[in-house]
Amino acid sequence: MSSPSQNPDAEGPRQPIIFKFPGLKVDTRLNVFGQEYHVHSNILKLYSAFFRTFLDSPDKTPAPASALFRYEYVSVIDDDGEWGLEVALKRDNQKAVPQEAGNSPAQAESVSQPKTTTSQSNNGNLKKPRKARYERLAFSRLLYALYRERYNVSSMRELGDIVRLADFYCALPAVSRSVDSVLLHSPEMIEQIPDSSVTTLEMAHKLRHPLLFREALIHVVSKWEEGFTHLQLSPELTHAITIVYNRLQEKAHKVTYDILQATANNEWVRKAFESAVRTLELDATTGTARFFRLVYTSWPQNPVSRSLRSLRALETMGELLSNNLSLARLAPTPVPIQAGGPGYERKFLCASIAYHELPWDKEAVDW
Repeated sequence: MSSPSQNPDAEGPRQPIIFKFPGLKVDTRLNVFGQEYHVHSNILKLYSAFFRTFLDSPDKTPAPASALFRYEYVSVIDDDGEWGLEVALKRDNQKAVPQEAGNSPAQAESVSQPKTTTSQSNNGNLKKPRKARYERLAFSRLLYALYRERYNVSSMRELGDIVRLADFYCALPAVSRSVDSVLLHSPEMIEQIPDSSVTTLEMAHKLRHPLLFREALIHVVSKWEEGFTHLQLSPELTHAITIVYNRLQEKAHKVTYDILQATANNEWVRKAFESAVRTLELDATTGTARFFRLVYTSWPQNPVSRSLRSLRALETMGELLSNNLSLARLAPTPVPIQAGGPGYERKFLCASIAYHELPWDKEAVDW
């Protein structure tokens, strides 16, 4: 499908990156901070509302029949440090497109450069901490997503760059479809989700990606506190988090009630409960995951103690301490992740959200 001739992150002279598609000829040249991309306008229009709207807008001057490319765009930095693609200013000194133009890097090397504004290669004015090479890399991956090609991402920052560009170019659905493959082949990125759970949740919300959203939501809810207001989240996200958090707290209260009922007529259960109570942190507003884990592991195993109430408490505790993380299973970790375990002493991992509760329009095909 695509045939990149060079890594866009490489320094030094860069050869054009050429994308191929059966039955289509390249007719568009994009220059992003010195990196050329030869692509197909049909693909851009199909998966990006930005290009669908602006490539053939009435204010554009059509390219002459002898032009090398029908469309030419170049990156331009605005005064606020943001950048975008604008129409190249000049089309002079260009020859007709060869019959097989764009089918190999060698042929693309002879293509003349369009005259453009000087800001296309100036990364000094980019909004910090952005750098031209990171923007090139993110834009390349955006194009891979449009062409449904596989690409790798090594960090949440890199995924954030791709999502930001996809949002700007109105291509979020295409990137969302590519995320499953990215997650499958990027275990190092998955390991970063717990420490960047809020950012990940916001990205997943933009992408409307259920799997990534649920994974990040579990981590966010595990750290959530009632009345949490310092995070600047959208009302939709805050509402979804609050609903799931309240549901988790309700489950924890029910488990506590079941345990207390079981202690009423069971000496072994009462001793296990009292032992765990002595480990409670002074600042814990409710029973922590570690507390319930201690009760669960020290629960008497002898058949005499297995009353109906005892069994019910054990069952509800197991549900509270369950691990609903899916992606975490793909990341290599030295210690198994479990509620109440190392690194998760005060965190429950059983948060869940039904499909109909996801905070976006499930019927939308373009957003």
